[in-house]
Amino acid sequence: MQLFIFDLGNVIINHVNVLPEMADVLGIPGKELEEDYMIYDTPLMDGYMSASSYYDHLERKFGISHIATDIFADLFCPTVNTFMLGIVDALRDHGYRCVIGSNTFEPHSRIVESFSPSILSHFDHYYASHKMHLSKPEKAFFLSIAKSEGYDPSSISFTDDLERNIDAARSLGIDCLHYKGEGKDGRAREFFSRFISL
Repeated sequence: MQLFIFDLGNVIINHVNVLPEMADVLGIPGKELEEDYMIYDTPLMDGYMSASSYYDHLERKFGISHIATDIFADLFCPTVNTFMLGIVDALRDHGYRCVIGSNTFEPHSRIVESFSPSILSHFDHYYASHKMHLSKPEKAFFLSIAKSEGYDPSSISFTDDLERNIDAARSLGIDCLHYKGEGKDGRAREFFSRFISL
């Protein structure tokens, strides 16, 4: 039997990038904020840096007097990809185990966990990077999930929008769908039709 790991952002939910709006709200040039954020992305995703610590950093670096709210959470308004969620439901109806394997951090994870109607109820487990203290594309991220679930990498399928994550998973022998770009839904139908009727 196959285990299916699904990325969350840009696979199960869309509209997850809050940096452009955040730059506007804080009055920081978008490119400067993006370049700064990428320095801290891994510590945030791995759960070793809190959002409040990053806000403190932004205040110091960009001379912002006070970031009064949890802006990562306030600007995070994702929408559900009902097409992909339907595939998840069909897989589970056929007895397959489906889990989320997501690079995320506390503000966004909190919203995902409270999303109504529930996204997480469609899955058997939610592996959030900030709780695992591991993030993609580290191979240990995939191996940790494989071990927890009791599956060999050769019996795992993984869907993600980022090529670097796909490359890391494939190097372990994991079957992968790169879900991005024009025609991605058609490629998904072809990929999952090996397991379910679509």
